[in-house]
Amino acid sequence: MQFFTSLISLLAVATTSVLAQSAKTGAPPNATEVAAGSNFTMMVERPDTSIGSREISLVIGLASCANCPGPSKELGTTLYNGGFDPKFTSKPGTTTLPPHQNFTLTVPSTFPQGPAQLGVAHFALVGASTQPFFETFSTTLIIT
Repeated sequence: MQFFTSLISLLAVATTSVLAQSAKTGAPPNATEVAAGSNFTMMVERPDTSIGSREISLVIGLASCANCPGPSKELGTTLYNGGFDPKFTSKPGTTTLPPHQNFTLTVPSTFPQGPAQLGVAHFALVGASTQPFFETFSTTLIIT
């Protein structure tokens, strides 16, 4: 019985440490209209945590589709590929936000109009043992 209690406790800690690293889209909101050829800002947030982690990379892609397969299957046209360094900010109106980073992205001028998946692939190392952590998430844009 003690073994199962210990196992459940270990799984709860492991799950909590991984969930604490999960990033999400802070902006733009779902179904935001963006014109082909224009710039927009994407904010990627990551919760503040006491569990050590090292951000490795972030890839942001845009896929034209009405029923996208999800970013774990297709990212589409790469808009950003590089580091991720979320920080707290002290600018007015941002002091209550979790650590985040803003990315200025450009929709290609030839990108098809209609629904598009703004997908993100996020990779980090978590904890003292540097456990690999990978996740994908997305939001929908309307390209005009």
